[in-house]
Amino acid sequence: MMLKCSSKSATVPKIGNSVDENEDNILEPSVLEIESINLLRFAISDGATESSFSKEWSDLLVSFYKDKSFEKEHILDTLKLVSDTWRSITNNSDLPWYAQQKAEIGSFAAFLGLTINRDEHVYNSVAVGDCTLFHIRDDKLIFAFPIKTFDEFGNTPNLIASNIKYQTKLAETVAYSNGDIQSNDVIILATDALAAWIFKQKDMDEKPWNHLADILENKIRLETWLNSERQANEIKNDDIAIIFIKLE
Repeated sequence: MMLKCSSKSATVPKIGNSVDENEDNILEPSVLEIESINLLRFAISDGATESSFSKEWSDLLVSFYKDKSFEKEHILDTLKLVSDTWRSITNNSDLPWYAQQKAEIGSFAAFLGLTINRDEHVYNSVAVGDCTLFHIRDDKLIFAFPIKTFDEFGNTPNLIASNIKYQTKLAETVAYSNGDIQSNDVIILATDALAAWIFKQKDMDEKPWNHLADILENKIRLETWLNSERQANEIKNDDIAIIFIKLE
């Protein structure tokens, strides 16, 4: 029997930045896809602020996950296509010389992709960096990937580079995982700032996924809560992206 699926998502820029400056991006199936197809693909990506065109790079990564394979045997070929597309965008930009030099180095982003097979009740995921998947069952966190604990977050996460000459160590940094899913399971994909908060709350024996499910219903409420937590230093002032997936 095909599992039913619903999802909610949001991406919010850091305090002081506009929506156009938000470097986190999301891939989420359309309503028609959720109603009709078996394989559902979700993805989030967190562009590195210090690099040029990281918003465009993270957007391309999630966009290509919809139709291209990120499996081990195909990921390098797929990333070459993404890199070529990114390069065509940057080459068409009228940049001053110093920005052109920075663009030559390229962009960098953390990435997490999830494919749900609703007929077979399984999922597989691929990750580079500190975007994190949380699998909740019976109101308990049963699995986190690729980050397992709050202490694993750092200042230098693994990232996917837009310049293929910096992708040489990708085989060492890309991680894959799979698992089974059941009715009433929840899967959350979150970029690092919000993922770290989830781990902290869980370590205090809280169940933050319930709060997130509630506030994701209202964008204004979400932003108000998020900015309050940022100002209280409970959540790092960074762009955030989240996808909340409920299976039935």
